[in-house]
Amino acid sequence: MDDLRLLRHFEAVYRLLSFTAAAEELGLTHSALTKSIKLLEADWESQLFHRTTRTVVATEAGKKLYPQAVELLAFAASVRGSISAGEHELNIVSGPGVIESMIHPAIVRFAQLYPRTRINVSTMPPHLAAEELLQRRIHLLIYHHASLAGLPHKDRMRVTDVIDEPYWMVHRKGHPVSSRSHTLSEVIQYDWALAGYDRMFEQSLPADIRELLEKNGVPHYRLLSQAACIELAKQTEILTTLPQSAAQEMISEGIIDGVPHPGGFRFSIGAAVLFDAGREPTVEHFVECL
Repeated sequence: MDDLRLLRHFEAVYRLLSFTAAAEELGLTHSALTKSIKLLEADWESQLFHRTTRTVVATEAGKKLYPQAVELLAFAASVRGSISAGEHELNIVSGPGVIESMIHPAIVRFAQLYPRTRINVSTMPPHLAAEELLQRRIHLLIYHHASLAGLPHKDRMRVTDVIDEPYWMVHRKGHPVSSRSHTLSEVIQYDWALAGYDRMFEQSLPADIRELLEKNGVPHYRLLSQAACIELAKQTEILTTLPQSAAQEMISEGIIDGVPHPGGFRFSIGAAVLFDAGREPTVEHFVECL
């Protein structure tokens, strides 16, 4: 535990670039903090900071240590929390479409084996979520494969295929677009509302399709909520997309109309965990439940 204490002191100095500010944050004297850093440097046989009376600058060794220190401290905090609470917590980040269509049935299946595990699900830009995963503040990412493919540090992640099915174009009953089949060039003349259409997904599209969509200003509405996109499609001339299984269910219930999406777009979802997540069976089991 003494090593963790020294790493916590190092992290504060690195982040604040000040021994005085770090000592104040940690509730230590300046001399006690200086002693901690000297002990850590002796243990690692490397100088971690260049220090003058005015500045504190991390050395190359300090820069290499910092991300590993943050990850280790986050993991220790997670373990401490699960032990003190007597139960585990599972933090998941995904795209909005996944939250509205896939998370709740997975939770139902997961809770049968891990009823005491708390589950927190949120959404954020994929590149920010990747950093949270690396620092072990979250356990699992669930995004479109196109978004996962563009993540930083993806070499440290293991991705499991969750679902792969066609997208359908959906619209209100009696919409003019339903009168006949249309090409992609024709349907993008309408207004579109799309959930989870992030920049990584956009950049993953073939260049000719991306240029076509950009030229026509598609999508006109980028929303976080798939349900909101569906409501717009039900009440207006706006079009949106849904995975085939969800679209067919709503069509069979008479809620909305739709057809396979022109252009052959696919709803291809993957779940990303750190390579060593096998040590956390709850994470692995939640992926199976998806």
